[in-house]
Amino acid sequence: MKQNKRLGLVPLRVYLFAIVVFSSASAFGVSQIGTSCPQKFIATVSNIEEVQSSTFPKVEVDFQIIQTLRGDQLSSKKIQIVKDGPTKFKSGEIYTVEFRENWLCSATLFSKN
Repeated sequence: MKQNKRLGLVPLRVYLFAIVVFSSASAFGVSQIGTSCPQKFIATVSNIEEVQSSTFPKVEVDFQIIQTLRGDQLSSKKIQIVKDGPTKFKSGEIYTVEFRENWLCSATLFSKN
């Protein structure tokens, strides 16, 4: 009879162990995503210029930063993006922008001109 009780606890312990491991792994995954784009700001698009590229057309978007939300305090930032990409910037519009080094992570229209 003691043997049956012991065997009954083994699956329960394995199950609890699995819950702890997977929940901590998912928490780690969330923290990694949160730190993937360390810079975030609200800025006005001041200028857009085409950039000569050998691979595919690009534009350089010049931002005048209104407020830094995360990362280094900057007054302006230039980021190159694909010309016909998913985000179409327009001069005078205000965006919330996240980036890492010179790579755009996301841009959300904050206010139209």
